Amino acid sequence: MTHSSPPVRCEELTVGYHGEPVLEGVSFTVETGATLALVGRSGCGKTTLLKTLAGILDPLDGEATIHGTRVPHSPPGGELGYIPQSLGLVMHETVLTNVLHGRLSDLGAIRSLLGRFPTDAKTDARDAIERVGLGGYEQRRVKELSGGQRRRVAIARAFVQEPRVLLADEMLSELDSETAHSIVDCLATLQAETDMAAVIVEHNLTVANDISDTVLRLGTGGIEERIERTRDPVSRQRHE
Repeated sequence: MTHSSPPVRCEELTVGYHGEPVLEGVSFTVETGATLALVGRSGCGKTTLLKTLAGILDPLDGEATIHGTRVPHSPPGGELGYIPQSLGLVMHETVLTNVLHGRLSDLGAIRSLLGRFPTDAKTDARDAIERVGLGGYEQRRVKELSGGQRRRVAIARAFVQEPRVLLADEMLSELDSETAHSIVDCLATLQAETDMAAVIVEHNLTVANDISDTVLRLGTGGIEERIERTRDPVSRQRHE
């Protein structure tokens, strides 16, 4: 794989469960700094595709790569950030500790097991918590938070990692409009600073259009429509 290869690449990819395809022949690329949104009715395969890109599910056919690493193998630690629909938080731990988990790849094995995070990691984690609107909640346990607050913790955990590729499943669900706007701003800033590529599952087509460079509408068995967007920088930071 050459250095110029796009961060995310799928070629004739077939995904599904237990050998049964949900989507077939899916091909697309996501370039450096770009956002691709996956939309479509419930059950059409959006989450299945995202889980396959994340290495959780094996492809049934075809090929997908994340920064040159062929799925389901994982790219080097810290290069891939994933926000699952289930969020994947440790409920009995604090907000700060959960966000710091995004920096585990920066630590050695012993420090990871002991949870000994360097000062700069803690500073970055607190900054990420502040940016998603949870300043002052650092020592609150996740189990004490609302659904929307937990989602913001998961977003902060992914953002503090500064991955080269972000995969996010319904990142903006359960959030009020003001908070959603701030999260989109955070995403835009992070992409501008790091050239991160993003693949986002989004149920709202209007939001998907406003925050992405490409929208893939998934339907029965594959891609039904591909919409290329031309947006100015402001449109990456605000949606109605």
